[in-house]
Amino acid sequence: MDSNLIYAKTASGEEAMKKRTRVMQRNVRMVLILVDGKSTVADLCLKTGNPQLTEYALGELERGGFVEPRIVQDSFTTETAETAESTNLAYEILTAALDKSRQLSAPGSTTGAEPSVPDVALPTDLELQTSVTPDSDASISRPAVASFESLDVPVEQPEENYAAVVVPKGTEEISEIQPKSCEEPRPSIADRIQSFSQSVSSSSDDDVSIKPIRRGSGEPMRWPLKLFLGVVGTFALAFLTLFFFPYDSYLPEVENAFTQASGRPVKVGLMRVDFLPKPGLFLRDVHIGAGKDEIRVAEVQLRPAVGTLFASKIIFREVVLDGVELPVERLAGVPGVFEALAKPTARAGVERVGLENVHITYRGLGFSEMEGEATLSANGLFQFLSLRSPDRSLNLKATPMAQGFGVVLEGFGWRPSKGSHYLFDSINLTGAYKNGEFTISDMELYVFDGVVRGGALLRSETNPSIVGEVSFERINATRFGSALGIGEQFTGETAGKIRFSATADSWASIFSAIEANGEFAMHRGSVRGVDLAEAVRRVSKASVQGGLTLFESLTGRIKLSPTKYQFTGLVLKSGLMQSVGYIDVSKGLEISGMIELQMQGTVNQTRVPLSISGPLGTPIVKVGRS
Repeated sequence: MDSNLIYAKTASGEEAMKKRTRVMQRNVRMVLILVDGKSTVADLCLKTGNPQLTEYALGELERGGFVEPRIVQDSFTTETAETAESTNLAYEILTAALDKSRQLSAPGSTTGAEPSVPDVALPTDLELQTSVTPDSDASISRPAVASFESLDVPVEQPEENYAAVVVPKGTEEISEIQPKSCEEPRPSIADRIQSFSQSVSSSSDDDVSIKPIRRGSGEPMRWPLKLFLGVVGTFALAFLTLFFFPYDSYLPEVENAFTQASGRPVKVGLMRVDFLPKPGLFLRDVHIGAGKDEIRVAEVQLRPAVGTLFASKIIFREVVLDGVELPVERLAGVPGVFEALAKPTARAGVERVGLENVHITYRGLGFSEMEGEATLSANGLFQFLSLRSPDRSLNLKATPMAQGFGVVLEGFGWRPSKGSHYLFDSINLTGAYKNGEFTISDMELYVFDGVVRGGALLRSETNPSIVGEVSFERINATRFGSALGIGEQFTGETAGKIRFSATADSWASIFSAIEANGEFAMHRGSVRGVDLAEAVRRVSKASVQGGLTLFESLTGRIKLSPTKYQFTGLVLKSGLMQSVGYIDVSKGLEISGMIELQMQGTVNQTRVPLSISGPLGTPIVKVGRS
């Protein structure tokens, strides 16, 4: 069965809907109820969920005359062809009927010429009517032909010939048989077209609806769509206006406004308006101040309060400084900027100041890629600057003070740089910057399983210099040696105290110029690559390389210079063995030194001099003095 076929109820079907006795089967009656003249066979199968049952029920209903297929023609050309075919068939039937009537009107006549039937021009789009039956008003069909054939009474044949009159369908006038001599002239082409149009518009035999040919949707635009398009168009126009607006022509006015508000000269390289990530006014390549007090900002993001845009004083809810080069020397001038903005006569005010990608430095030393904010008081004055590293492992707080500012630095799990061997478990530092000097009053560093405490003074008037003192305890010698790059040659816990100082041309080279001296002590450790006991046991001139020397304690003094490290007054105790001496380590990690080893016993004591030389990783030990 064709799934696109549409069934409609017949009169019997409508009656069966009211009387249950006409359709007794429940499934068949259910399908009859679903038939609405609009749903296809596929739709009915989808509704019942049983295609076989649906098709069977439709077949039973069609055979019983309860439903019939509905033929819908959407093509105007198909309808015209069928109309022309029906008209031609009606013309043939009418011609045959007229011939039959003439024969009946002249019975017994077998010779002679038949009366001629005039040729009638019948438009193919009209239905034929005849006046044989006065009350006939329908087009000629099979019942009409039957009425002619059933004539068994002779009909008088008038002398005049008669012609069939073509009447458009829908007219209620009765066609009259007119003599041929009174025949009206043949209609013109325009009359035929008009009659054809009337016939098509008034056709009621077939329930066929001709669908008009539509160009496009044909539906009017609804008001929600109009409103949506209007809003989108408005936003698009506003976006294009803001995007292509010549902001650079207003740069002098903007620079003048910020200069008056901050009390310092302001230069702006570029200005634009953007909506991402947040809408606001963006200023590029901004310079605040001049000379030594100049602060450079890569980008300033201004987000004003909408209600104050046309007021005498514009309030910015948020100002974000992105890419700030902030030397420590410039921090002393930051509070003055906010003091100028807090004045009642200022043309602009700020509620919050955010900082991103801040590089805070002190003569080349410092921290990069910091972020945070400047905390302001209720009246807009600067209170303190809070910065943190991107991973939040380090926090810095700068508070203004007389002729400078105080600094508090805290960190947990912080590395000075990415990939650095120095991992600080905890860092706490308190200091102050005043008159060009940075003083670290208290420092506590938890590193290498131990703690380092001390203080320092940094100056940068002419050449950078540093002076300080630190003490350390419980430092893991293995981790400390790995960080220095000498490997795991030493083990044990280290404690001591060192005083240091350095002067260099720049802060980048300050650590290579450090000079220091102090004392140290190691407990319960070992020295790899040296076996002092084996060297004494051999009592020969042969050198000893490799091995391990364990000790309970190792003490001495340390002196650091730019060229070498000196360890003097070394005392190593390991059971009955004790050694004293000195060792020098060059910058290339080459060692040289002398050690006198003593073996203590119950009867006598043995003293053996040993010389040490070679690389630090694999030193060579010989008996005797070098």
